[in-house]
Amino acid sequence: MKLYHPRQDDRRIFSAIELCRKHEIRAEEVVSFGRDANCCRFNLLHNRVSRVQFALQFFKPFNSSATSFEIKNLSKKTKLYVDGGELSYLNKVNLPPKCMVRFGEFQILMETEVGESEDKFAVYCELSRVSLVQETGHPVKQSIPENGPLSESNHQPLSVPPTPPPVEDDENDV
Repeated sequence: MKLYHPRQDDRRIFSAIELCRKHEIRAEEVVSFGRDANCCRFNLLHNRVSRVQFALQFFKPFNSSATSFEIKNLSKKTKLYVDGGELSYLNKVNLPPKCMVRFGEFQILMETEVGESEDKFAVYCELSRVSLVQETGHPVKQSIPENGPLSESNHQPLSVPPTPPPVEDDENDV
């Protein structure tokens, strides 16, 4: 995983993640990413990240010897984008071998390497110093703002479509 946030140097957003190291994980574990150190294996230290933002799960599809990963959005207030496809709360999707995952201002380029083990997998995280969408030229679908389509007069081409910024204090508020 390559991680990027535009203010990653200022805020030490990724300082709780041991970077450039393989984190071995048992195959049956669900790996959570988010703000809460008590329930997330990978912590993102930013006040706009949900306590539990998303989870990855290793699996083997029925009648197949290949292994794969799925990603599930666990944030009630922030949509997760996988290669431009939108995942709302509790939506999940199988990850392609290489994809861009985005939420708020976070960008994560995920690449799956084929391995031999069915008992464990490894997660390797590193920082990118530049925007991953711009660096890789990874295609991202254009989104329509919540206030409707852009008119011709205020349309400016964007290299990265805006995602609504997450606004979250506590997901258990009723």
